[in-house]
Amino acid sequence: MKLIQLFFIILVLVSIASASMKTDGYSIEQRIIGSWKENGTTITQYAITIDNDSEMVMKSLLIETDSTLCLRDKTSIWNIEKLPNGDLTLPVGHPTIDAFSSYTFYFILKGNKIANLHIKSVEY
Repeated sequence: MKLIQLFFIILVLVSIASASMKTDGYSIEQRIIGSWKENGTTITQYAITIDNDSEMVMKSLLIETDSTLCLRDKTSIWNIEKLPNGDLTLPVGHPTIDAFSSYTFYFILKGNKIANLHIKSVEY
């Protein structure tokens, strides 16, 4: 009988741990807002939307970038904080994304190729 009780306790603990370690429930989408020529170079502006499709508040987010995030200049990214290593994170003024909500940030890139963005980590 004690073995059965122990088994059910373990099942309950496993189900609780699984619910709190949920890693899906979010997405990232890039959308072109406009494109133009500047001194012979194509310049493209993007809106990037992060959707939190989970029931929990997203408390922390890191987005990994690479050399495809070729900003027009240092002022060509807003509503997001760029860390010294190139990762992007939510700004101090908007540190969370509510459950079933989205957050949009913007950047202007040289060229017309979409930047490689990968959600590196999410904390709920």
